[in-house]
Formats: sequence, C-alpha cells, structure tokens
Amino acid sequence: MREMIELSTQALRVLVATHAVTGSEYRLWLRCIGRPAPASMPGAETPAAPVTSVSQVDATACCEWLGAREGRAYRLPKMAELLELASEDAAEGVDPEIWPHHHGNRPEVRGGMKPMYFCEWTLETEEQSSYGSGQVRVLGSIFYPPWLREGNNSTQVQAHLLATAGYSFITFRVACDA
Repeated sequence: MREMIELSTQALRVLVATHAVTGSEYRLWLRCIGRPAPASMPGAETPAAPVTSVSQVDATACCEWLGAREGRAYRLPKMAELLELASEDAAEGVDPEIWPHHHGNRPEVRGGMKPMYFCEWTLETEEQSSYGSGQVRVLGSIFYPPWLREGNNSTQVQAHLLATAGYSFITFRVACDA
C-alpha cells in the first residue's frame, strides 16, 4: 500500500499520498490499458521520479485504476486538501520532501537556471468557452507548492490549464476519503 497522510478538515477525514505517482506506476497503467507512453513523457531512466507530461484527464483515470489495484477509491486531491497539506498546522507531520523539487536526477534545468519545481493537478475543473469557435475548453486546476510562492508577493496557489494536455512541470498524487 502507498504511504498516505491523514488530514482532518472540518467534518471530513481525507488521506493524501505523501508522494506523487511515479513514472513506473504511470507506465504500468498505460501498458494495462494498451496505450504507448507519450513522446513528451520523460524516459524510463528515472522510474521512481514523479511522472510529468500527463493530462488531468489521464491523471484522473490513472488514480481510479491505481485505487482499484490497491482496494481504495483514489481520486486527485482537491485544492483545499493540498492547501491543508501545505498549512503550518499539518507541517509537523509532513516530510519536507512531500513536494518534488526537480526532475529525477537533474536538479537544475539546462543552462544553469533555477531548480525545476513541480505543480500538481487537482480535482477541480472549469469550463470556458473559446472565442469565436463556440467550443468549450475544460481547464484543470493546478496547485503551486509552498516554495514556489516563497520570496514573492504572490498569494496565488492555483492556475488553470487545459485538462486534456500534459505539461512538463505538472505531476499528480492520489487522495481518498478516509
């Protein structure tokens, strides 16, 4: 079973994974459903590293599949749950490494830039009409970990990106009701 931390928010008890879903777990899901890994997905050289380049839609499906394998009803965490996980109240029981800091063994991006930090998909989505085409776009909400907000004046903890696209800086973890 996966390592989880229990959060108590108001009347609800929630379990949230202490680490993001790994590349090897995600590749296993892809093999089981008969889909190849996307070309943009980082290679298998770091199978224990957090998976990236996964859409919110696929992250949701993978959570459900992992939950079925482990006998739990997994889902993506809600924004409020990740905020609680990052709160000072929860900080005593939370390992400082709970949010991945970088891509596997490459702590710095090419060219000596700052370390690559990950954001995470959350359960929340939003529909937005496209201009002119009449198509509706589904946007997934992402959570910025605490250290992305340190040292700047921004209190923003989330952003919205296409739920059907994968991004190299976004990973995901599982959660379930306790």
